[in-house]
Amino acid sequence: MSGFDAIKIEVDDELGAATIRLNRPDKRNALSGELVDVLSTELDGLRHNDAIRSVFIRGNGPVFCAGADLAEIQGLQTATVHDNQKNSHKLRDFFVKLYSFPKPTIAVVHGAALAGGCGLATCCDFVVATREATFGYPEVKIGFIPAIVMVLLTHQIGERNARDLCLSARTIDADEAHRLGLVTKVVVQADLDATIHAMAKMLHGNAPQAMATVKRMFWRLHEMGTEEALVWASDMNAMARSTDECKEGIGAFLEKRKPKWAQ
Repeated sequence: MSGFDAIKIEVDDELGAATIRLNRPDKRNALSGELVDVLSTELDGLRHNDAIRSVFIRGNGPVFCAGADLAEIQGLQTATVHDNQKNSHKLRDFFVKLYSFPKPTIAVVHGAALAGGCGLATCCDFVVATREATFGYPEVKIGFIPAIVMVLLTHQIGERNARDLCLSARTIDADEAHRLGLVTKVVVQADLDATIHAMAKMLHGNAPQAMATVKRMFWRLHEMGTEEALVWASDMNAMARSTDECKEGIGAFLEKRKPKWAQ
C-alpha cells in the first residue's frame, strides 16, 4: 500500500467538512512513518483551503487506530540515536500540527483508540465515540512510554487523570473516557452519522477566523501564567471587536438574520 492509499478523503461541499479516513485496516490503522507523513501533508492542504470549515478523522476497519507501528519501531531499535530522534520529532511535529490546527478537528472513534491512536484522538478538539469504543495508553506494558502524547493529554484531562492512564496502562470504555474529559460525546452506532452531520452543520455556522483565533489562543495560553494570560486575553478581546467577522456577526444578530462569513 502506498502512502497515498493509506488515507481516504471525503468532502461534504455543502457543510465544508472534510473527512480523513485512516486506511490501514490490516495493520489496525497503525501510525507508520509513511502514514504520519501523508496525514501531515493532507492537513497542510486543508489548512489553506478556505472552503473547508471542519476536519473529521475516522478509521477504516474494526478499530480507529491501535497506535504506533511496532514493527517499524522495532526496526529503529538498531538505528542511530539521530535516526530515532528524527523519527520521534516527526511524530511530535505532526501531533502539534493537529493539536494547533486552525480549524475545528473531530475524532470519530469506533473500536480501539490505543497509545498513539489515543493520542491522535486527544489532539482533536472534539472526540465523538461509539459505545463500543475503547481508549488507553498501554505503552508501559511493553517497556515503552507515551512520552509525546502525555504532554498534550495532561492539558486535556489534568495531571491526575493522565497519570492514571499512562501508569496503569489500563483500557477504558467510552463512558469512562467521557467522564475523564477525553471524549466529548458518546453515541450509539446508529446515531453516529447524524451526530457527525449535526456537528459539521454547527461548526459551519460559526465564524471561521474567530474559531481559528480561539484555537491559537488555547495553544498560546499553555505557556503563560494566569496574570500574563489575562493581560494578553484582554488585548485579544479588544482586537476582535474591530474584525470584519465581529462586525458582520453583531450586525446580523441585531438585524435578526444569519451572518454571511467570508470564505
